[in-house]
Amino acid sequence: MASQPAPAQMRDLIVERLTGETGNPDHVLDTARACAARCVPDIAGYFEETLNTTVEVELGDIEICRMADVRLPEGSFGAMVVATAEISPDALFMTLDAEAITIAVGALFGADPEQVISPITREPSEIEIEIAAKIFDMVAQIFNGAGERSFGIRFPLEEPIVGEEIGARAMRDGPAAKVVFDLVFGENRGKLTVALPQRVLLQLRGDATANTSAPAAAWRARFNDEVMRSKLPLTASIPIGELTLREIAGFHKDQVIPFPEQAQSQARLTARDQVLFVCELGKLGQNYTVRILQPFDAHEDFVEGLISA
Repeated sequence: MASQPAPAQMRDLIVERLTGETGNPDHVLDTARACAARCVPDIAGYFEETLNTTVEVELGDIEICRMADVRLPEGSFGAMVVATAEISPDALFMTLDAEAITIAVGALFGADPEQVISPITREPSEIEIEIAAKIFDMVAQIFNGAGERSFGIRFPLEEPIVGEEIGARAMRDGPAAKVVFDLVFGENRGKLTVALPQRVLLQLRGDATANTSAPAAAWRARFNDEVMRSKLPLTASIPIGELTLREIAGFHKDQVIPFPEQAQSQARLTARDQVLFVCELGKLGQNYTVRILQPFDAHEDFVEGLISA
C-alpha cells in the first residue's frame, strides 16, 4: 500500500493545486484557455474535412490539476498517449475516453447521429487504436505550433496506450493545466482531454493573453493581400506502393523501379505538405505535364489506408 503523504506534503499539494506552480492560477488558466480556444477550429476542421464526419467539437472544462490526475483509470476502455518534446519528456498528455473512440469510429463509418451509440466495453480493436492514433497525432500537431513558440514535439508519437498498459504505465507527476474538448455526435458525447505541464505552457504560451483583440484584426487586414500574392513551391508526386524496409535498404544505383498499374492517374499535387489534387501524368511535346482530375479526398484516402492496413 502506498504511504500517506506527510501533513506538510499534503499542504504543499493543496496549495499547489489551488494556486498553480506560478502562484498565479488566473494566469495559468487564461493561458490554457487562450491556447485551447485557438485549437478548437483546427480540431473541428480535422473531423469535418479529413474524417468527413459531423462530429462537433466544443471547449469544455479547463482546470489546474496534477499530471497524474489526468490519466485514465485502470480498467478503462479508452486510450492515452504521452508526447515528448525537446524541452520536456511529457510536454503533452492526451486521453480519449471510450465514448470518444466510439463516436469517432461510428461517425467515420456512417453511424446515424440520431441514434445513441453504446461505448465500447472492451479493449479497443486495431482499427479503433489506429483512429485514436490519428486523432492524437492531429491534436499534437495543432498544439505544437510552429516557429519560436513551437513545443518541439517529437513525431511520430508513440502508439496509444490501451488495456492493461494504462495501469502499468509510469508517469511523472507535477502541476499541469487540463483542457477538455467535448466531441458531440447527435446525442452522443465523448471527451478528448489534453494536459500540459504548467512550466511548458507558460514558457511557450505565457504571453498568449496579451494584446490579442484589435491589433490582430488590423494586421490580418493589412497583410491579407500580400499573403495571397506569396509564392509556394508546388510538387507533383506519384505513389509507387509499399516496400519492406529490407527492400528499400537494398536499392542501388541504376536500379529501375516500375510504376504500378494506374499510377499515371494517381499523381498528387502538393503544396506546404498538403495534398491538393489528384492528377494524371502526361506529356505535351518535350515537357511532362499533370492534368488535374479531382480535388484530393482526404476522407477516402484515410479509409482506404485503414482497410489496406
